[in-house]
Amino acid sequence: MSLVPESTILPLTVAAAHLEACAAELDRAPETDLGEIVAVLKHLVAGQRHLSGALTGLAERLGEARFGALAAMPSAEMAALVEILHAAGAAFGYSADALGESEPLAAFIAANAGESTRL
Repeated sequence: MSLVPESTILPLTVAAAHLEACAAELDRAPETDLGEIVAVLKHLVAGQRHLSGALTGLAERLGEARFGALAAMPSAEMAALVEILHAAGAAFGYSADALGESEPLAAFIAANAGESTRL
């Protein structure tokens, strides 16, 4: 049994605005300790992977959209937008991979310096 609901809980615009607010909060984060950084890295890696999937999904939906107002869009412009979204999705995936590579090192440093070491 999956714990993930089949439908979204929040409208996409609300979820995206919440993501923006959370990212801004992380950007303004005060002094923290090594143990918390290890935990934050795990969440950031997972978040990057979800963002990669979200952007790729948007690209695929736009690429398949051939109806309504989108049908009137010039195909070159639509193809460019789809390509940009695919590239951004891939970039988030690469970023997640790079961050994921840092997790063991961050855990090692925290274990050796002490998880409560303030930064």
